Amino acid sequence: MLGVVVFALYVNYLDNIIKDEFSKPESSDFMSYEQQSKTVVNMLLITEDQSFFSHPGVDFKEILRVVRDYVWRDKPLRGASTITQQLIKNSLLTRERTIDRKLKEIVMALLLELSFDKNFILNYYMNSVYLGQKGNLSIHGFHQVAQFYFNNDIDKLTLEEMATLVALVKGPSYYHPIKQSQRLAERRQLVLRLYHKYEKIVK
Repeated sequence: MLGVVVFALYVNYLDNIIKDEFSKPESSDFMSYEQQSKTVVNMLLITEDQSFFSHPGVDFKEILRVVRDYVWRDKPLRGASTITQQLIKNSLLTRERTIDRKLKEIVMALLLELSFDKNFILNYYMNSVYLGQKGNLSIHGFHQVAQFYFNNDIDKLTLEEMATLVALVKGPSYYHPIKQSQRLAERRQLVLRLYHKYEKIVK
């Protein structure tokens, strides 16, 4: 009984942290969800989280698939984090790879989706995700990175340029446009292949 009470208090503590963080006034350079390029939205969802609009913050089916493939099919262990989980990790948690941190991320992702709707979460992610670095200046969000790399508004980019920016989500340093151009090109082609292969999630 005591354990249940302690867990309930801990969940309430995490819920308050989430509400405090995501109820703050949005940055003046945040784009609204309606302003986001639907092409970029679809590229992002198809590449990173195809079940975004149907899972509760955590894609338990995908987690089971990853475990099954790793244990019984001898496939490499891959990530199964949703966009909601990524937003929690980027905004409120450290990047340490521990079971405790992962469990905390899962609980907080579920709580985030109980308090905020899908469009808010997706838009917040698209405005805040880290996508590059210029000296001491961190580039966050698709609007900023479109201006940084292409000096243009996100909805005026070509499909290839949009795919380039979505490719950077996986790791702006690992897929650095100058230092790792070939690696980025391969990732960009994957984004484009998936975009053309699957039905668009957002119309």
